[in-house]
Amino acid sequence: MIGTGAPVELFPEDQGGFRLYFLMSFIARVIGTLPESILQGMATGLGVFLFDVIRLRRSLMLRNIQIALPELSYKDRVAMARRSMVHLVTTVIELLWVWSNDMESRVSIANPEVFSEALSRDRGAYILCTHTGNFEAFAMIISRKFAKVTSPVKRVGSSPGLNRFIMENRTKQGMDAFVRNKKGAGFLAITRALAEKRVVGFMMDQARPGEPRLLLFGKPAKTNTSLGAIWTKCPAPVVAGYCERKGFARHVVHLLPEVQFSTSDDNAADILSRAAQCNTIVEQIVRICPDQYWWVHDRWK
Repeated sequence: MIGTGAPVELFPEDQGGFRLYFLMSFIARVIGTLPESILQGMATGLGVFLFDVIRLRRSLMLRNIQIALPELSYKDRVAMARRSMVHLVTTVIELLWVWSNDMESRVSIANPEVFSEALSRDRGAYILCTHTGNFEAFAMIISRKFAKVTSPVKRVGSSPGLNRFIMENRTKQGMDAFVRNKKGAGFLAITRALAEKRVVGFMMDQARPGEPRLLLFGKPAKTNTSLGAIWTKCPAPVVAGYCERKGFARHVVHLLPEVQFSTSDDNAADILSRAAQCNTIVEQIVRICPDQYWWVHDRWK
């Protein structure tokens, strides 16, 4: 997702990575000059091509939708998966477009008072996110309107050039870059961010190796327990939300009521309970905005 803290050393560049960085930068500059109508047409055409011709992750998307929304007919599942692919491609094109453009004036927050209340306690805050709509636009508007968002991440891919482009693009949008490149670095970044009354973001809808299987849409799925575990040591308000696309590079952020985590004498049980609670929130967000959810992740593998 996004990073925090002082800028860190980017991944070592080889010559190929250097070329890819400048290629991505060039493509982004070109996309940044094109009319929105053309960009949206490109996104729609490419999304349909990937889904119906290349059939990229088509069977996985249909299987995921069937698990989550079994009441839908096969025809409706196909239509939803196609729309989801178009939204995914639109997000990628938007992330290239913002290399040369500022999206802030195009993103609004439907209920900002939720986050204002959370931050008023001077403890920082956690924000629970999903891959819905343009989640980077979500992080950008929270960073600019409230406080910097931090989420220690690993490199996005194997290419240093691609990672450099992504990190710099996030910085351009007002987000700091932080890479979790050694054990314990992520936790230190989180504690520092909360101490500075900033925001810590967690993507809660991806499978994680070695994690327990908890129910998601009624079927066990590997679930991220890190938020529940870190919250034990660093408690702060937890707010969930999602980004809804209203047009090309135009979004509305919706914040859900503050999440209430409980504590008991059994810390291990508390961590699992919080993770299950987060899964319930993920389900809620997906049901609200299923067409814009990224069904390409294999949560039930």
